[in-house]
Amino acid sequence: MRLHWMMKRFTKRTKFVLIIICSVSITLLYVKERDNLSQPTQVKPLSQASHTVKSLSRLRDSNRKFILFWDHPWSVPTEEFSIEGYVMDGCSETYDRSKLPEAGAVVFHYSNLDEETMPWKHYRDPEQIFVFFSHESPSYVIHGEHRHAMTKFDNHFINWTMTYRTGSDVFAPYEQSKIINKIIKKGKKWVDRNLAKKKKVALWVVSNCGLLPGSKIRMNYSNALVEAGLPVDRFGGCFNNKDDFKKLSADDFEAYKFYLSFENAQHCKDYMTEKFWLNAIAYGRVPVVWGPSKEDVEKLAPTGSFIHTDDFRTPADLAKYLLYLDSNDTAYREYFEWVEHPDEKTLELAQTYDLTNLNRLCKMMLSNDEKKSYHSVTKFYYDEKQDCVSTRETVR
Repeated sequence: MRLHWMMKRFTKRTKFVLIIICSVSITLLYVKERDNLSQPTQVKPLSQASHTVKSLSRLRDSNRKFILFWDHPWSVPTEEFSIEGYVMDGCSETYDRSKLPEAGAVVFHYSNLDEETMPWKHYRDPEQIFVFFSHESPSYVIHGEHRHAMTKFDNHFINWTMTYRTGSDVFAPYEQSKIINKIIKKGKKWVDRNLAKKKKVALWVVSNCGLLPGSKIRMNYSNALVEAGLPVDRFGGCFNNKDDFKKLSADDFEAYKFYLSFENAQHCKDYMTEKFWLNAIAYGRVPVVWGPSKEDVEKLAPTGSFIHTDDFRTPADLAKYLLYLDSNDTAYREYFEWVEHPDEKTLELAQTYDLTNLNRLCKMMLSNDEKKSYHSVTKFYYDEKQDCVSTRETVR
């Protein structure tokens, strides 16, 4: 009897203990889930983040269309991304960091983590898409800012890359490339009016003449063109005549046939900036290109729209050809054939460029169902030809 009584008493105590343990466990789970919703979580490689608190997944799904820009590039408000005027079908965007828990994607310019102490201590839902952004060439980042790695973006911190390179997850060319569509629609009449204004030969505006190896190479090349007899009106900080450039009349400004679209870096993948799109194409000038390879320019520019320095053995040979085009209106007009009779490739480019960078990001984010992350953004970003990142200063 005593044994039976002890067994009953033991059973009651066991039940009581189990009830206490269960209550404590439920309370701890509730607190943990609540804290996950309100406190920063350390980022993990996506391969280790396959499970997510259900409430977090519901939170992300309900705000999947929300894009947060962590900061302006270099924390300078006047630098892009300026989100005013952008129309993104289906997406909303902000610079307000307090909305981080609500974001489906977060965009980081390569300078945005300069003040951060890593590992990441802010909120992150493992389902969020973290996007690395740059419009600068590795040459500038290495030689101008002395950044030889993107360490803070490595170790699976980043899911997508968003740069001017076609190999990026989100192709983000310079926005001036939308100019193609506008000009194609103007057609022959635009070409007639444009060519009637062209009375001068070549223009170049530049203020970076020594910061980067490429800056020095392009200056040497332009000097060689001038020495070979090519009339090039050169303005900017490199020539101490910025005020003279500002005084040009509209007629003078639109009178140039060629623009030296010389980038500050040599053979950096797909690196074509406003020097090509805005300073040349938009003003009806033929771009004379140095910097990106001819193959890259052919891939990204309207068919037959440019002249590349690689096609000429010396700067003197190029100068001779430009002078020939200056004296032959028919030959010069051929560089605007892409406007009068755009081929299939040019029309496809126009359609591609019609989307803004943010529209591309929005569309990808809304349709994304793939888990992906970069072990090394450093490797992605600096995987360039030696010419792009070297210190050589010789004219090719």
